[in-house]
Amino acid sequence: MNRSFIYSLKVWLLMVIIAPLLHLVLSWFIIENPEISLIAEIQKDYIIFADMVLLLTIPFAFVFWVAVYSLSKKREPFYVKQVLTIAILIITMLPFFELLFEKKVSAVSSIAVIIFPYSITGIAGIWLHKLESPEPEEETVEEQE
Repeated sequence: MNRSFIYSLKVWLLMVIIAPLLHLVLSWFIIENPEISLIAEIQKDYIIFADMVLLLTIPFAFVFWVAVYSLSKKREPFYVKQVLTIAILIITMLPFFELLFEKKVSAVSSIAVIIFPYSITGIAGIWLHKLESPEPEEETVEEQE
């Protein structure tokens, strides 16, 4: 399989698995008087959140794979990771600032709970997983003779 596809899949699956969990934990801490325990909240809502994230981020996974594939053909893995990190920061911060300034939302924490878990896990996935350099093209039989 294509190395960029495997790398993209690992990053995306980390985000799909960890971000909903982080989202639930952060939202539980922000609730002033939680009536349910954190473990019970995770057991109750994790599958629903993970399924929603899985379905809603399929287009992201495809675009991410295309970006990794095209960038890794021309650049070194460290550069590709830097570009992807900046792209995820921009993509996740734009809705944050739009909600904050345009909609005059007063609860910054409620917006942060929605956006930050996904950007944090996306960036962590980019840097935790190894992106291998593409192997040089194999010489054809004609060039060897």
